[in-house]
Amino acid sequence: MNTVATQEAERLRHMAERLDCFIEEDFQALAAATSKTVEAWRKRGTGPAYILLGNRYLYPRKAVAQYLESATRTRSYQSAKEVLQ
Repeated sequence: MNTVATQEAERLRHMAERLDCFIEEDFQALAAATSKTVEAWRKRGTGPAYILLGNRYLYPRKAVAQYLESATRTRSYQSAKEVLQ
């Protein structure tokens, strides 16, 4: 990434943070997902709530926290044998 693009990304990140949001690239990194995957989540309505400003997507931190909470799985301490009975 060149210097101008890096500066622009940092400027956008700073503005998003002031709005208590993640920029799309930061959400992708957090979710370990590609841009295509995140786009598919938006289209299907399966990802976190988002804000579309112009052609930029922002993800409110509260919406991301809710999404992660809903995706949290509990561990089962039963053996496979117990589950199958």
